[in-house]
Amino acid sequence: MITVADHREPSEQPHQRPPERTGAADAPEPIDAEVVEERPAERSPAMPGEAPGGPTGQSASGQGSTGSGQPYAGEDTDAHREYQQFLEFQRFREMRRQYGDTPPVPDGAPTTKRPWYRRALRPLRFKPVRRLLYLLVLLLVLTYLYDSTFGGGGGSGSNGSSPGGTESRSAMLPHSPTAAVRTVYDELANRPESVCLLFDSGARRSFAAVHGAESCGAAALRLNERITDETTYKNPDFARDAAQRDEEHSLARISSCELEVSGGPRLGVFRLRQHSSGGWEINGYAAADCED
Repeated sequence: MITVADHREPSEQPHQRPPERTGAADAPEPIDAEVVEERPAERSPAMPGEAPGGPTGQSASGQGSTGSGQPYAGEDTDAHREYQQFLEFQRFREMRRQYGDTPPVPDGAPTTKRPWYRRALRPLRFKPVRRLLYLLVLLLVLTYLYDSTFGGGGGSGSNGSSPGGTESRSAMLPHSPTAAVRTVYDELANRPESVCLLFDSGARRSFAAVHGAESCGAAALRLNERITDETTYKNPDFARDAAQRDEEHSLARISSCELEVSGGPRLGVFRLRQHSSGGWEINGYAAADCED
């Protein structure tokens, strides 16, 4: 900026008169003056937090305590922090809505390998697998009960009789001669395949020969087909002296002729021997000639 200053004393300055106008081409009166260059005032360097060239106390962002109505920088920071907290709360609500109270597994987190027994039990979630397992357990239980009761598999033993060891036969031997014969009638009516367990090997052969069969088991099945009333046939009535016992030798003899049998064929004469376990085993069998 350039200004023109007049350095003459006031007394030296002529009395100014209004210029006379001689026309449109009149030029202004020249003035004796020198050109003075006006420089801007020197400014101190800006302090930290002040804008360059700004007044003391004014921040670089133009926000200070100058009373200009601008907010403080701290107010912007508080507002930004509150906004971030609001966003975090919104994200928390969204995660809780999606996953409930269980926090989601972050991406890239190592997954725990399930124990081997849990992996092995996974097929049990399916109903067909469970039903197959129940059926298998039931078959195993039935097989065990059958083997325990009748002494083993389903093949034929000596002379076609049902197989079984001495212990299994002894467990089912009745404790009296009359109970043994009654059991024969009962087994023929309900379980003919197991009746031969009451006989020893010689009595089985005799029983098969008397009834015209190749084995004791075949004879039992043939007699079972002739039964018309299982309930009455399995409960024959014994006379008072039906069992003839030899106490000295632990022997007994019972003839079916001394029994009242109905609902099926009458059997023959039974010879019995008391076993070491206390039960009575049939050790002989013959046909009975009964007078009806």
